[in-house]
Amino acid sequence: MSSFKRAERELFSNEFAAIGTKGRRIKQAPDDFRTEFQRDTHRIIYSQSFRRLRHKTQVFYFPQNDHVSTRMDHVRFVASAARTVARCLGLNEDFAEAIGLAHDIGHAPFGHQGEKFLQSIIEGHPALKKIMPTFSHEIYGLRVVDHIAKRDRERPGLNLTWEVRDGIISHCGEDFTTCRLEPITKKKPLERIRAQQQAGAPGTLEGCIVRLIDKIAYAGKDVEDALEAGVIRKSQIPAKFKRKLGKTNGMIIGTFIEDMIQNSYDKDYVAVSPGLGKLLHELIDFNGEHIYHSNQAEGYMAQTKKMLGYLFSDLLKELKDKERFRSYKYPAPAKDKSIPDVYRVLQLFVRGDMKGVYDPSDPDELIVLDFIAGMTDSFAVRSVTEIFIPKTTV
Repeated sequence: MSSFKRAERELFSNEFAAIGTKGRRIKQAPDDFRTEFQRDTHRIIYSQSFRRLRHKTQVFYFPQNDHVSTRMDHVRFVASAARTVARCLGLNEDFAEAIGLAHDIGHAPFGHQGEKFLQSIIEGHPALKKIMPTFSHEIYGLRVVDHIAKRDRERPGLNLTWEVRDGIISHCGEDFTTCRLEPITKKKPLERIRAQQQAGAPGTLEGCIVRLIDKIAYAGKDVEDALEAGVIRKSQIPAKFKRKLGKTNGMIIGTFIEDMIQNSYDKDYVAVSPGLGKLLHELIDFNGEHIYHSNQAEGYMAQTKKMLGYLFSDLLKELKDKERFRSYKYPAPAKDKSIPDVYRVLQLFVRGDMKGVYDPSDPDELIVLDFIAGMTDSFAVRSVTEIFIPKTTV
């Protein structure tokens, strides 16, 4: 059977390509058909945490317009572009795709704003802050794939390769003037990284590709989404972007990918030319001024922050009152419809999906934070509605 699997060195000719893995947290025998990074891709896309990205914010809260991106769309764009660059550079395409798909798996509901709201919750709970000083999606992403993400009825934790885990935790953090990335060669104890600055650059060229493409993939697509949503008009887009990068997101992506390939070919680093790098950062600045701080993107920030705060406090009280559901089980909905569905889902999360994951010494606050961080935008809104909005009783 093993003859069906081709050697990675045969597939990926670049001397700097990631071949094989340093290992997994739990050792596993090789697969007869797939490379280690192909296995990671399949573990990622079959996980519940990955599937929930289709209902998590990219820029605009739970869009009803099917042509406006969600977090799921973004990771697919990144994975596709990263695979293209890796192929042209002779690097490991399977590996680049796996990082691209998983790089945002740690995102909370409501995008980067939700990230800030969870950080404010952490600040108010010393027991939680001791474990998780900051909430940043790249650091939390490692926690998700190591301890929380699960494939349907299997145990939590995807047991990914060290290299993909490194790509997740290291996929962002540089300032917006960076045009060139070199892999970090020093040893990185991933589990001990608690802040973005500690992660540094990825340890592989494939990880560096994803880190640069992440910005490229969202910069142009956010413009397309804003046009679709009526947030900006075509006439507002500076002529230099249309002239030098292209008039559509597809043209923008193509311009950057070609430039990255030309500037990274046969090199031990990944780069875009300084001129295009400057334009990319100017485009991101334009988006910040006209899109990211628009009323459509930030108009409900205050309400959403309060909503997540209320939700955290209520679910924490419920968890404590029911003593983590050790000896309590909610009656079925048919017997008692007054119990919010989110309480039953929390019970399933603690006593079913995550059974055996939390130690008695883990604070209840950590369980509730994990539960809320995994929510989709729509489930968070529905949960608050169930708990706090009165219903007719007669």
